[in-house]
Amino acid sequence: MAEKLAAIILAAGFSSRMGTCKAMLPLGENTVLEQAVELFHDCGVSEVIVVTGHEAGVTAPAARKTGALAVFNPDFGLGMFSSICTGLRALSPECKGFFLLPVDIPLIRKGTVRLLVRAFEASASRLIYPVYGGDRGHPPLISTSLCQTIVQGDGSHGLRGILAAVETESPAQVRDILVPDANILFDMDTPEAYQDGLARNAVREFPSMGECEVLIRHIYPMPDRGLAHAEKVAELAVAICDLIALTRTPPPDRELCRVCGWLHDMAKGSPGHEQEGGRRLFELGFDRAAEIVAAHRESTYLPGALVCEKEIVFLADKMVSGSSLVRVEERFQQKLDLYANDPEACAAIQRRLLGARTVLRAIEEETGSSLFDLLCRCHPEA
Repeated sequence: MAEKLAAIILAAGFSSRMGTCKAMLPLGENTVLEQAVELFHDCGVSEVIVVTGHEAGVTAPAARKTGALAVFNPDFGLGMFSSICTGLRALSPECKGFFLLPVDIPLIRKGTVRLLVRAFEASASRLIYPVYGGDRGHPPLISTSLCQTIVQGDGSHGLRGILAAVETESPAQVRDILVPDANILFDMDTPEAYQDGLARNAVREFPSMGECEVLIRHIYPMPDRGLAHAEKVAELAVAICDLIALTRTPPPDRELCRVCGWLHDMAKGSPGHEQEGGRRLFELGFDRAAEIVAAHRESTYLPGALVCEKEIVFLADKMVSGSSLVRVEERFQQKLDLYANDPEACAAIQRRLLGARTVLRAIEEETGSSLFDLLCRCHPEA
């Protein structure tokens, strides 16, 4: 379905509150505009239209360089609605629906676009909104069957007013999709917001705890028993990070370990659940978390290397049985007893036990502490 969709990126405004052209600001390895275009290209949406106006001499060549179509709105001074109409007139006849994204909302994750595409494909909805924290955000996905309604509509209340009227008249044709993406609500239109955006972009490849909640309670719901185990693994992973932080600068990423502890069993019950969990996270745009979750069953750690987030989450999982802290040997003995009559399974369990011991030894050598004893003192309730 993505190849039948388009994206309209609005980059015609004056950037008056920012004080400089927002579209051309650096953001990671790209500019704001490049990141917005690449979001849709990465999700299979090849028809991307960038509406230019103020600073078109800069933004239009930049848009074309990304493979997008740049169209100029001569009436950009009249406001955003005029730019929306300019973008609609540039859509190809084959287009079935379009995303609409102001250029100053560039931190949308790939998973949000993919979830909207999937919903558009599976329903007859003409208007689909991403929702986070109970609020609708960007980019809405709008059927081209609404183009004439929009272009011929009263723009005095903007697109919002027109779409609200559509919803009032035909509520069944409008759908909200819950997404694990707080950035659908983040508008980077001031220097202060831009600095916040840079910080958000640096951690965009793994979810926040709020986004994690959406994942494991709504999109891929986990049973209470699984949640109790995940909570303890996350708690333990953070505690290990805090110990390492006493001897290493910079330490492992505490929040990355926390959310991956929560998410490591998000696909439990599926064949190859660790790989399936990684696949789901990768599809949602959480690449760093995907790598750690996909590797939590088997360690590839080599002695002498620094223990990183991947090894910490792996070990934390091997030190929690149910929701209780246990020694590594105890956790693996449970598995060996369970598969006592399966030599192949026992060999794999012994291999994972060796990997866990190797990681544990490396942490204890780095911190100079007996990890289990220290954790028991810090967390006697475990």
